[in-house]
Amino acid sequence: MILQLVKKDFLIAKKMIFIILAIVCIIPPFFLWTAPELAQWGIIPFLYMVILGELIIFQMLFQLEGKNPKAEALLCAAPYPRSAFAAEKYVLFLLIFAYCYFVHTIEMVLFNPAGLLDLLDVLAVLFLAVIIFCIYLPLEFKYGIIKIRFFYMTIVIVLSIGPSVFAKIFANSTVNLAAFASIPSFALGLVLAVASILIFGISLAISIGIYEKKEL
Repeated sequence: MILQLVKKDFLIAKKMIFIILAIVCIIPPFFLWTAPELAQWGIIPFLYMVILGELIIFQMLFQLEGKNPKAEALLCAAPYPRSAFAAEKYVLFLLIFAYCYFVHTIEMVLFNPAGLLDLLDVLAVLFLAVIIFCIYLPLEFKYGIIKIRFFYMTIVIVLSIGPSVFAKIFANSTVNLAAFASIPSFALGLVLAVASILIFGISLAISIGIYEKKEL
């Protein structure tokens, strides 16, 4: 049922969603060209892929759905429960994340093997993405795309600072990471995984509660 709703989103977006997914593929080569010192880390280009890919696709889908408000009511009147309609966006989030990881891995193997990610890197990006989108989605369901435009624009502005600026920040950073380095990778990965699951589950429950009470 949820996968059918995911298919519905792809049909609504038609060619645009595939164009966005293709643009996401350009991000790692862009980092290699503009900020090779960050590209060697791999995690920074991957973070950009995930955040920008998820954000642009969700914004586009919510805009298209907003143009056809009666469509949601018809779907909820069909055999699809409201909870499935809300949960589908979270499944889509995970699918886009998996796509970004797959593309990033292939590009790193071909062009920059030093940038390949380990499990801890992937979990760190997942944790950051979960925090952002598990705040974004309930707000979107509650207030709509127009009222949360500030949230969207804030993320875009922060990301638009550019990789070269981030490179300077990292180069001049005086933050001592020894405390994190002393934590075993397994323990740190477990904390990130558990925290991501908890935040994801709480946000999903909130979104379902909001959508079930929403007037369509």
